[in-house]
Amino acid sequence: MITTTLFSIHFILFHAVLWVNACDWGEIKVPEDGNYTVWVWSEKGKSGEITIDSQKLSYSAPEKEKDKKDATNHIWLNLKLVSLKGRRNIQVRGDANISSIVLSNQADYNPESWCKYARVLQEPERVFDARVEVIRNTNTVFAMPHFENLQDWEAFAEHLRRTISIACGIFPEREKCPLNAYIFDKFQGDGFTVEKVYFESLPGFYVTGNLYRPIKEGKHPGVLCPHGHWKEGRLENSDTGSVPGRCITMARMGFVVFSYDMVGYNDSQQLPHNWGTNLLKLWGIHPCAVQLWNSIRALDFLQTLSDVDPEQIACTGASGGGTQTFLLSSVDKRVKVAAPVNMISCSMQGGCICENAPLIRRNASNMEIGALMAPRPMILVSATGDWTWATPRVEYPAIRSIYELYGKETNLESQQFDAGHNYNKNSREAVYRFFGKQFFPQQNWEQFSEANFDVPPKQSLRVFTDEKIEELKKIGYEEILNKFVSEKKSLRDKYVAIKAEQIKEFREKDKHSLAIVTGAEVPAVNDTCGTCTSISREATFVLERWIISRTKVHDQIPLLLYRSNKAETQKVVLLIHHEGKGYFINPNGSLHPAVQNLMQKGYAVALIDLFLTGEHQSPQEKVKRKETSNYLDTFLNTRPAEQVQDIITSLVWLSSRRDLQTPITLIGMGNAGVLALFAGAICDKANPIFADMNELDLNDDSVWEQYFYIPCIRSIGDIQNALWWICPERNGSVFRVNPNISFFAPVTVQKQVKDLNDLVALLN
Repeated sequence: MITTTLFSIHFILFHAVLWVNACDWGEIKVPEDGNYTVWVWSEKGKSGEITIDSQKLSYSAPEKEKDKKDATNHIWLNLKLVSLKGRRNIQVRGDANISSIVLSNQADYNPESWCKYARVLQEPERVFDARVEVIRNTNTVFAMPHFENLQDWEAFAEHLRRTISIACGIFPEREKCPLNAYIFDKFQGDGFTVEKVYFESLPGFYVTGNLYRPIKEGKHPGVLCPHGHWKEGRLENSDTGSVPGRCITMARMGFVVFSYDMVGYNDSQQLPHNWGTNLLKLWGIHPCAVQLWNSIRALDFLQTLSDVDPEQIACTGASGGGTQTFLLSSVDKRVKVAAPVNMISCSMQGGCICENAPLIRRNASNMEIGALMAPRPMILVSATGDWTWATPRVEYPAIRSIYELYGKETNLESQQFDAGHNYNKNSREAVYRFFGKQFFPQQNWEQFSEANFDVPPKQSLRVFTDEKIEELKKIGYEEILNKFVSEKKSLRDKYVAIKAEQIKEFREKDKHSLAIVTGAEVPAVNDTCGTCTSISREATFVLERWIISRTKVHDQIPLLLYRSNKAETQKVVLLIHHEGKGYFINPNGSLHPAVQNLMQKGYAVALIDLFLTGEHQSPQEKVKRKETSNYLDTFLNTRPAEQVQDIITSLVWLSSRRDLQTPITLIGMGNAGVLALFAGAICDKANPIFADMNELDLNDDSVWEQYFYIPCIRSIGDIQNALWWICPERNGSVFRVNPNISFFAPVTVQKQVKDLNDLVALLN
């Protein structure tokens, strides 16, 4: 018998039962010859006709009986038999009054019985989960939350900083290779010198740029200058923005300035600027991560220079360079002063893939990320003609509120200019004056202005010859990316390959990175609620139909609770399959034998539909999230991540019931086994945990991409990470069904488990 969830695929086959929904009218395949009974789910009081293999069948549904307690608006109708030839395709189509058509060659089959025991809703509807409707993207208008005290902010800031670190591949902590820096071809300018630079941020991968230095000898503050998406990158010299002009002026002021290429610009041609796949993001590898790592290594480079004071480093850039500025400042406190120009906005979070790391804006915007600079000095430079037009009244006061918590509000400044998107002379001068006050307070910078400058010839700034660039390109960017993945795999293996006595140290370091990558929370009991749609009292059990939710999120999870009709407190099993709760209900409405076995053993059994499965779907429409951005995983949890949350929410809600015992036995079948393992690792209310690996090759990244796409899940150790949060306290209670992958953690497998019945036999 093959079972699955209704309303989620084109048709469902129970031997010879075909179920077709209105959203899937069209062609289906008949599995075998026979006479098929036709059932339709019709709106009451309607009549019309349907088409089965070019045959027209009429139907007429009775009116709703007003004088009876009949709350339903739809009814199942049994139409006549049709004779169908097997192993061929037929057309199945209904009219606007019909939600579903079911064909069965089983004389006693009744789809109404299946719905009675498999569905929470009586009508052919779906639950209305707010997560489906949420729109968060780079052009969403955000409001920064209020933080009442420093403790609340720092707890939030630690979580956000850690999220960025995981999302951009900085955690688990990476080993830094030797820079092997090469500085050459000094050009003598008017009051400055400039040299060509390249070094390795990763073995064989180069950061390229120019080093501008003052004429005066001695120790100087250092400045990192990432550029934005100007046509000529770090070589851009126009009225809108001059990167060389900025560097020359700051060198004349007394700074050592390093201006470096974004990936894919000028001399950095080993990777294009736009690249990336979901498979790579499983490892935290994407353009934003590579550029942030380049910036961290650029900071390392500045600190190695004999003429740079390593404790006095600033960073400034505009547009995409502004994004790099505040991302670097958020994770690396060696940046003492920052000037993100024309970027931090409530209404535009960055339009390029290099600015949109996964995970980082699910519960934050650039305002909160920028505020991670606090209490260190920062200036916000904005323009009336771009997305920073509201900075004086929105972004600046919001970020200033964080500086006020530290009592350092004077460390934040804001200046706006009447211009379009830019890093023009006015904007640059605002930054010069701010940096001057911070690093050279003995001087008066109030009237400082940018002097005329001559930009050196391009051949004096370009690091590589065209021939050298072509030579580097021959390596192929696929080979470069494969090297990145190899580095991540090695780092991951080292991170999770610990001994049992090191578990406490591992957990202190890890701080539930699984919860961060999934975005999952363990809600307080009072932050969950349930609406009971109906209760059926049967001879041997009671069936409660619930929609449970997190009150602050307004998500909805359909839940069936099969429990004893006695007053005694029961043990409970949360039983999950990736196809939904309908998997555990036979076509005739009877319970899966394993569920019956559990109930005979004295367990209450809870079944749920995970996000976007089962009753998250309607026969009338296929429901999916609104795709309003190319960077959904930057702003929203992925579908598997939301499904992990559903399991956790269900565990908390079940644990709140006084008629159920805790802890809760958690069984994840099919692909839900992996999700259940993650949920159980995050939420300690599950014990024992039975996780079916479904014979999947979990060493294969494509399996994770297809079934469990959660950015960075592979880089933090996925299954092994979860096991270290479960063992040893719950060791012996985690079973691998059809195990085909080895783990470091000691996981007890009492016997080879072939199916759900075998698994249930393991329970007391």
